[in-house]
Amino acid sequence: MTQISRYKMLLFSLLIASLMATAFTFTPYSARLSGASFINGVLPPPPPGSTSNYNQAAEPQITSDNFGNFYITSENGLGAGTDAWKSTNGGSSYFSLPQPNAVSSAQASQTTGVAPGGGDTAVATASVLNGNFANSQYNIYVASLTLGSVTVSVSEDGGMTWQSNVLSANVPVDDREWIAAFGSNIYYLSYHNIATGFQIIVNEGSVVNGIPTTVQTYQAINPAQTSIYLGTVADNELGNIVVDQNTGIVYQIFVGCPPSATEIVTCSNFNTVYVAVGLPTGLNAAGEPILNFTDYVVYQSQNTSASFDNNFPVVAVDRSGNVYAAWSDGYGIYLSYSRDFGRTWTGPFKINSGNAVTAIYPWIVAGGSGQVDAAYYATPASANFQTCQNGTPGQYDCQNEPWYVYFAQNLNVFGSPTSWSQTQVSGVVHYGGVCQGGVTCSSVGNDNRDLYDDFGIAISPITGLASIAYSDDQYSDIIGTSDSGLCSLSGSNSVSCDHTDFATQVSGQGILLKHKGFEIDRKTLQEESGGAVLDVSLMNTANVSISSVTVAVNGIQIGFAWNSQFPLQPNATTSGSYNLQLIPTGSLQLAIGNIYQVSLTAYYTDGTNLTQTTNVILTGL
Repeated sequence: MTQISRYKMLLFSLLIASLMATAFTFTPYSARLSGASFINGVLPPPPPGSTSNYNQAAEPQITSDNFGNFYITSENGLGAGTDAWKSTNGGSSYFSLPQPNAVSSAQASQTTGVAPGGGDTAVATASVLNGNFANSQYNIYVASLTLGSVTVSVSEDGGMTWQSNVLSANVPVDDREWIAAFGSNIYYLSYHNIATGFQIIVNEGSVVNGIPTTVQTYQAINPAQTSIYLGTVADNELGNIVVDQNTGIVYQIFVGCPPSATEIVTCSNFNTVYVAVGLPTGLNAAGEPILNFTDYVVYQSQNTSASFDNNFPVVAVDRSGNVYAAWSDGYGIYLSYSRDFGRTWTGPFKINSGNAVTAIYPWIVAGGSGQVDAAYYATPASANFQTCQNGTPGQYDCQNEPWYVYFAQNLNVFGSPTSWSQTQVSGVVHYGGVCQGGVTCSSVGNDNRDLYDDFGIAISPITGLASIAYSDDQYSDIIGTSDSGLCSLSGSNSVSCDHTDFATQVSGQGILLKHKGFEIDRKTLQEESGGAVLDVSLMNTANVSISSVTVAVNGIQIGFAWNSQFPLQPNATTSGSYNLQLIPTGSLQLAIGNIYQVSLTAYYTDGTNLTQTTNVILTGL
């Protein structure tokens, strides 16, 4: 599909809301195939002064902050603004926030019902507090497509107030933006630049005097990598962007033709998945990262008719720096992983199973090492029937195939990459075919676009449990809520009934499990003025004390200096550092971008020991 077809031209009327938003909780949905259960709810209307009276938004995104708050944003269409919600109770209920990109009126916390944004939305939260005060918060960033550019809005007070930059895409004529946050004050905005082809632009920004401000601009598809560049820069499908909060490495996923100077002309399908890796090579005068992007093939199908040009490929990084990529071929959801910072990949492995026969719109989130949650829309039908035809196999066709939200979890991706537990977490959210063709889709009928292009999943950093934000076009879903006036029964399966729901995990396993013996909480290798400094922190997860820990880099034992005295009691943590420049010359070649193997051996007071081996990469942070 063309990029211009992905502009979101919702047919919603623009009304001024008059009812205060309230929060809702709902009884658990009866589904326990994976041992996980969820509660579901319809999100409340936006507050007074917004661009609509009801929750009529679709294509949501979700994130969480380190307080355990969840934030959801969802779009109303170009010029109609973005709705936002917050949960302060682990996702059990949500309340409405002021629209992030609305034009403020003279009264505080009120808006004029006018908003320049409202297209594709993305949301991210900072990992470090924006101050050292008791009321300091984690910055919240919301990106929204405007006509020809991107609006980035930031809240420094937990979503209560917002400041926007409506021209955040400093390379004009853009589409499908994504946003990620790093540290306390840095964000990365990626988008397609249509004016110059389909290069993926990455803007690095920071908050200057309360306003999101671009400070550097990069090309994610590196022109120096001729084969990949020529095979993809003229046409590709980009997915989301994420940042490893320990290393500062930026990951941008996209799909396109295979790497070749001629493939862009000869290939008929995007059968190759890529990740652009932005390595921090230094800092600018303001102390902000300087990135160098290199592109890597995640997976290239040998089937030239395979197409991954579906909405959307997605990338995630876990707390140990392992990277995961997921995508749909229109029938199933697949995942590959990398344990060396995106350079080499293992997989793909299929995620959906059982009654989720056909699955689309994947989203993933990673927690502890090797632990991943996934969410997707799926149907028991044998295909996504977007056209009606005689002889459709089975009991389903383009008019009646039911779509549900599914949740899948794998707590040991590296050891059992095909062992995904799966749970249906919603009732029917749509009947009939799901069109992925943007504004070329019909607003009614079998090829309607009610589910739009994506949705999202996030986890609480406290419990590791998930919350999902998704679209629903069923009138039965809003009966008895403050959104019940949105549409009538006849509006089901049409844009007039579109709204945003949530589903939050209330039982089962989270994805922040600790390793048995000890957990490596952090490991970085950064170039500093005095050399290359290795920092490691770990937690004793055993039932006995640790008497000592030794460290080796590429097999070379080093005199690592721990900050705590041993023995280290159960559940206690320690950290330390070592300058690798102290290793004898010639024993270890130090260069930014090089990967090194670090082995830690813990010796316990009961006479046992345990070794864990991991990779670190030298960065210029």
